[in-house]
Amino acid sequence: MSRVPTTIVAPGMRLLAVVLWIAAVALVPLALVRGGSPWLAAVPSVFIAFVAWAVLWRPRFELTDEHLRIVDVRRASTYSWRRVTEIRTKYGIEVVTSEGVRRTWLATRPTARLRLDPPRSAADGRHPVPLTVEAAAEQMRTHLPADAPQDGPPPATVTAAPITHRVHGWTVAAMIVLGVVATAAAGRL
Repeated sequence: MSRVPTTIVAPGMRLLAVVLWIAAVALVPLALVRGGSPWLAAVPSVFIAFVAWAVLWRPRFELTDEHLRIVDVRRASTYSWRRVTEIRTKYGIEVVTSEGVRRTWLATRPTARLRLDPPRSAADGRHPVPLTVEAAAEQMRTHLPADAPQDGPPPATVTAAPITHRVHGWTVAAMIVLGVVATAAAGRL
């Protein structure tokens, strides 16, 4: 039976991102009223908006039948469920794989508030569901495969269960460059 892909996000982080976007938009007219350059006024706002997106809005867990995708600030990692051995919640959500333990940006503490978002194509009236860290981990654990019985020798062929990591290098570089430029621009306002 195929399950509907789900996404888990942190609503508090997303609300803070929206507040920062509003503040970033409000900074431009305030700087212009003081007689600043329109280009200099926009740079700190772009920096604030970009950091809000990269650090607060983008992090999420995506759960499908095939894999777990963890999108953090620095990278996006996709783990085939067969490579995930455990989901821990002692210090937030930790994913244990054959590569080791991966602490996540989205739930760094056991008291974090999370939300299960229905797929965007869901027209069946599904609504977001608030989750605790333990409930989110339990949602993930439902995807873990059952241990296979070890009767006899291992199979002659093995299908690879990939783990992929995609570093958000451009995002990190953009945050650094925008931070330096925004600091210089803010100093000239």
